[in-house]
Amino acid sequence: MTNITEIRRRVATMANRLKKMGLTLSAAFKRAWRLIKGKAIDTKVAGVTKGNRQRALHRILTAYRPEQVSVKLQRDRANLHDNNAVKVLVSVNGSEDYHMGYIPRNLAYVAAALMDKGLNPAASFKAVRGHYAPYMNYGAVITLKLA
Repeated sequence: MTNITEIRRRVATMANRLKKMGLTLSAAFKRAWRLIKGKAIDTKVAGVTKGNRQRALHRILTAYRPEQVSVKLQRDRANLHDNNAVKVLVSVNGSEDYHMGYIPRNLAYVAAALMDKGLNPAASFKAVRGHYAPYMNYGAVITLKLA
């Protein structure tokens, strides 16, 4: 478990970002504490329809269990569309990392601030969803732990 100083540092960083998004300082700190105290946040991965990512998700769904898939988060400062972009890199059984997509913009705004200060959130692969009908795309769900 992390010590209280590091937890407070994460809360302050998140609260400052939330305040910039338009919350009052009091509301920002309350929301930051709720995010830290929460067990984890499940979120979809954005951008999974580009390139061969649909084929990769199909392969993960049919050939591997979620426990075999590991997730890494990496800051993408070179992204022209989002200054706070956070890449989602996936590897199966310790293989080479594959760029699966990005964390959604609203969550990346907070996660990027933590990553810039050296406080990397933990991520794990949860599931592949979608493709319930032939015309639907696959989607990936990951779990983020900010504390």
